[in-house]
Amino acid sequence: MFVRLVPALALIGACSDYNFAGEDKAEEAAGEDAVPDIEVDPLLVDFGVVELSAEAPTEVVRIGNVGDALLTISGLQLADLTAPFTVTGLTAEQVPADGASELVVSFSGSEVIEAQTELLISSDDPDEPVVEVTLRVVAEEGGGSDSGVVDGCDCPDGYEARDDDSECFREVVEPAIATGDSYDVCPTTGNEVYGKYGARYPDGTTVRDSYWGDDDGAKNGRLNEIGVWGCDVVGEPTDGTNPVNTWIGFSVCLEVDEPGDYIVGLGADNRMRFSVDGTELFSQTDDNTYNFNYWWMNAVQLDAGTHVIDIEGYNAGSIGAFGAELYGPFTADSLVDDTSMMDAEPENHILWNTADAIGSAFPIGDEVLWTCPDGTEFDGCADEPECVGEEVTECV
Repeated sequence: MFVRLVPALALIGACSDYNFAGEDKAEEAAGEDAVPDIEVDPLLVDFGVVELSAEAPTEVVRIGNVGDALLTISGLQLADLTAPFTVTGLTAEQVPADGASELVVSFSGSEVIEAQTELLISSDDPDEPVVEVTLRVVAEEGGGSDSGVVDGCDCPDGYEARDDDSECFREVVEPAIATGDSYDVCPTTGNEVYGKYGARYPDGTTVRDSYWGDDDGAKNGRLNEIGVWGCDVVGEPTDGTNPVNTWIGFSVCLEVDEPGDYIVGLGADNRMRFSVDGTELFSQTDDNTYNFNYWWMNAVQLDAGTHVIDIEGYNAGSIGAFGAELYGPFTADSLVDDTSMMDAEPENHILWNTADAIGSAFPIGDEVLWTCPDGTEFDGCADEPECVGEEVTECV
């Protein structure tokens, strides 16, 4: 599984309807079956929020002809004649095959308004005689100068000015709050059935030995080696069965030095969810014993930089364990099948595994999450989970 995780043609009032009396100049060489085919881009012109005191924004609309006969543009019209938009500078009324014409749409209002309408482009395209382009704008009063930008900005102590001097801000950091109780992370007690069928690759190939797991009555394999669960007694390094029937997990911030292919190996007694940067890559959400009888191998592509790994386990009863391991890096696009993944020798390229979390703590709950106050965002890559936001004030 790979994650690749002008001259004005005003369209206002009575002057907003333009009909071009262009002659039909279809090329005879195109044949009787040749027809024009209009293609307009973009179909949405959204000027967003504009200041009345600022220079009017503009947008170019391209009218292409992807057919095999001459396209004639016969009309431009606003659906709402009072809408504050202007159309200018149509470069050509007739567009040859594989050619294009352009026009410019601009905001031309002078009052506070929220407006939306459609620009209707008519042509002799037999399948699409009228194309609608949505025009949208929110106009507001300016910031007190012709440019709409504050000229210089002094800020109170502890604040700094925006790059455009529009306001002052400062970063606010608060501790993140776990959604439930918290358990210390302990190594799993393990079980001889963990990984007894070995490592299983995406196409079904399995490798059984003492490293990946083998049915020899011993507690070997990766889940026994690096699996974790909640500590049975606070302060004592032994795991137990609790919590039961709830997800338990944590986030890990991983710095990847090289872009390329990586391999994820994992297993769980009983269930597991594994995500990278918010995208779920692998999940085992039933209680079948194969969830822990195998060490499941999957390929993933990662760019260089910081990645957030979210890993969760679920104990349906008795002892609990979940574990995951990341191997790499390997050459990009090299892990194309089971053979190439095995030949990469993942056991010799361990980058991270769940045993690294032993001694830390994780929250529990139906969804293993941290909560943050409104207006802040969770940062799981800090030394301690925290919520980051901004306080804003006006320039002084």
